[in-house]
Amino acid sequence: MNKKVGIIDLGSNTARLVIYQQYEHSQLYEVDNIKRVLRLSGHLQEGRFDEAGIEKTLACMRQFKDMLDASNVTEIKGVATAAFRQAENGAELAKRIETETGIPIKILSGEEEARYGYLAVMHSMSVNEGITVDIGGGSTEVTYFQNRQLKHCTSLPFGIVSLTKLFLNDDPPQPYELARLSQFIKDQLSVLDWIKDKQCPVIAIGGTARNLAKVDQRQRNYSLGSVHQYSIAPDQTARILQQLSALPCEERKQIPGLSKDRADVIVAGIAVFSCLLEYVGSNSLLISNKGLRDGVLYETVGQDQPVPAVRDIRRNSAELFMSRYQVDKQIARHVADLAVRSFDEGRRLQLHPYGNEERELLETAALLHDVGRSINLYEASQHTYYLLSNVLLLGFSHRERLLISMISSYKNNKQLTSQLLKHKDIMIKSDKETIEKLGHLLLLAKTLDRSKTQRIKELRWRDTPQGIVLQCTSERDELLEFSLLEDILAKLTKVFKRPFSYEVS
Repeated sequence: MNKKVGIIDLGSNTARLVIYQQYEHSQLYEVDNIKRVLRLSGHLQEGRFDEAGIEKTLACMRQFKDMLDASNVTEIKGVATAAFRQAENGAELAKRIETETGIPIKILSGEEEARYGYLAVMHSMSVNEGITVDIGGGSTEVTYFQNRQLKHCTSLPFGIVSLTKLFLNDDPPQPYELARLSQFIKDQLSVLDWIKDKQCPVIAIGGTARNLAKVDQRQRNYSLGSVHQYSIAPDQTARILQQLSALPCEERKQIPGLSKDRADVIVAGIAVFSCLLEYVGSNSLLISNKGLRDGVLYETVGQDQPVPAVRDIRRNSAELFMSRYQVDKQIARHVADLAVRSFDEGRRLQLHPYGNEERELLETAALLHDVGRSINLYEASQHTYYLLSNVLLLGFSHRERLLISMISSYKNNKQLTSQLLKHKDIMIKSDKETIEKLGHLLLLAKTLDRSKTQRIKELRWRDTPQGIVLQCTSERDELLEFSLLEDILAKLTKVFKRPFSYEVS
């Protein structure tokens, strides 16, 4: 399938076009992404868009249309948010965009905007209960979900541009301005009694959240270049707010990780996060790299499909990885079956202490162990490690993504030690042993299908006084796989501290 879908998000601060490639089973992969800073909320004059704002928007939409045509996009969906809701001529401008460019623009209600943010989180993150907050230029959307089901949603009539204009007139802001801003935000949040003291994660969506994460990561020398599911503590959020608000805008632009086109308004956005964390009683601000346009996309493609379970998010993401990097799915699934079978047998014989969480990590690593071959055969293991630790794998935490990348690329302890050293700020001490044992189970599974013919149909482990015997069910006993087993069985003997052998039935 070669279908492409274009989603346009006309926000109060920025306009963004994202183009997605659709694979089999409605799998979607982002192939292009461009942002224009329009500051539409600043072009609202006496309740109407001024001519400069209208012309700037139309020019941007014409440019986006050129990109859509050049990319052969067959389905386009555009949405507009707070500035269009607030403008008396918002519907008129939306109609003009469609007439002049062919791009349909739907003006979302505040509740629709909030719900799309919730949908984006539910399709990309492994959180069962939480509060989403999406700060735009002219509005802030908040939802609360429990057991992954939406319970409440609302849109608050302020955003980073409007808050900055109302409260932060000096550069840098004066203490009394920051105090007034903080009190205003707290007063606005006080009507949302359905989030007070929930003590669950606050999930921040949008450009302000991503910039905050990048600033924090640069200050910590964080070893993974990803903001999705990155966690920031409330005291760290408050510390960065204090640091940025003490600087004039020109100096703020020099802060590593901070986008220059957001430097003048980011203080107001971080203030909202800080106040919300306090009101909720949360100990974690989780960053989502997926937002409104992704929620629109999921609804457009998935239509009436229910919100996926965490397990389904992870499976779908692995499937997309295999499609994107041309993995032979039949072979990958057979290797994964063999790896999981060995895991289950090892658990049954009490050779390892691991449970369902580690089982799922091993299964995912086994499915994706060959992604590096799409780059180069001879350094495939290194490329597998790189891809899995740098390309977003939805539904997994940063540590889980690194575990998967190290298990899938495992060759020896020297390589593993080097990988762990790069990410010592994320990994924990016990991870080395976990990766080593699960990595060996994957090496065994790969060896048992080295010819890629799926000739070994069944695998059982038998505990005997002489050690562990692998019972391999196969059509015949003269297979390449059996010629190669000696080396991996010696390694298993060392890792699990029991002699390993095999027999064919």
